[in-house]
Amino acid sequence: MAQYPYDPTQPPPGQYYSGPPPPTNTMAILAIVFAFVFSPLGIVFGFIARSQIRQTGEQGDGLALAGIIVGFISIAFVVLAFIIFLGAASTVVGY
Repeated sequence: MAQYPYDPTQPPPGQYYSGPPPPTNTMAILAIVFAFVFSPLGIVFGFIARSQIRQTGEQGDGLALAGIIVGFISIAFVVLAFIIFLGAASTVVGY
């Protein structure tokens, strides 16, 4: 058996093992998914996820923020479409 200058199961000299990265927050993943499915829930999950991430140090802050932004943009589009629809309907009816 060959003699190794160091244990091959350990990182090479001069480097250290920092451990596995922290897990991604589940609420952050749900935030981005629900931002496309049901926007208000995506926004709520995004804010909850960002709060949890600040406390636990998990990853996923970008996902949570994206869920919040996409959720608000989706709601803005729906509101704008509704206003345009009401404007078009009122001109057809004659009000």
